[in-house]
Amino acid sequence: MNLTLNARDISKLSHSARAELQALLFPKAGLVLPEGFTEDDFKNVVDLTLEQITEFMENCSQSTKDGLEVMAIHGPVVDARLLYEVEIENLGSWQGGITKRTRTVTGDRKAYMLAWDDWSSAPDNIGRYAVTPITHQSLQAYFGEE
Repeated sequence: MNLTLNARDISKLSHSARAELQALLFPKAGLVLPEGFTEDDFKNVVDLTLEQITEFMENCSQSTKDGLEVMAIHGPVVDARLLYEVEIENLGSWQGGITKRTRTVTGDRKAYMLAWDDWSSAPDNIGRYAVTPITHQSLQAYFGEE
């Protein structure tokens, strides 16, 4: 059986259907993990396209956008302490909001935008956040940081 989809057909699919197709056609098998991160850290971390990032940002608070701009500028791996510079005081709340919005945009109840390393051995128990290279490129494009 053959299935042919053109750009118009794909644009009519839901975000979750597009993400599922992308995962099937372009698996992350070649993802190079940042130093200090494990495959388990990136379990369920999704690639977000520019279109998805744009939709994601439509209903975000300014502090969420400010934190993601830090990811765009300094990423794809960022020391979480950099987020304090844009007045994000509660990292857990910021991270939780991003996870909730990521799941809404992708339609995947297990999806994450952010990976994080082991914070228990990090200075001040504050480690690093990371996004996939594709999500990082999408964030850079959104914020004009390319």
